[in-house]
Amino acid sequence: MPSTGGFCRDVDPWAIGLDMDQILPLLAAFGLGSIVTALVQSALSNRSKRLDRSFAEKQTAYVGLLEAYHHAAIEGTDEAAKNFAYWQVRCDLVGSDAVCNAIRRIVETNDDSEGRLRADNDLRQAMRSDLKISS
Repeated sequence: MPSTGGFCRDVDPWAIGLDMDQILPLLAAFGLGSIVTALVQSALSNRSKRLDRSFAEKQTAYVGLLEAYHHAAIEGTDEAAKNFAYWQVRCDLVGSDAVCNAIRRIVETNDDSEGRLRADNDLRQAMRSDLKISS
């Protein structure tokens, strides 16, 4: 067999005992592995993007609620109450059950300072837990 200039070209696979029945499964396995790797990487990337988006949506809603809560406490106006209600609905859409329940308890304890304090602490803890932020 004449040499074509490269090492791989000089090797005859049939001369070393390999035939097509052995080569094709190897080629298919490596091709399938590449496809599986690409699919797994794509799935992990999509999951990461969903988690990042979920975190950002929750963070925006929670910060907006806390700002509205602050303004409602300081101003006590009808507009501040409506703004709090808006952020409460946003939190209902993206927040955990613990956060939503704490918000509900804040609204219900408007005239109970001890209950409000407990609800406020529970809200902060639920938000930290939902955002996976250590306290």
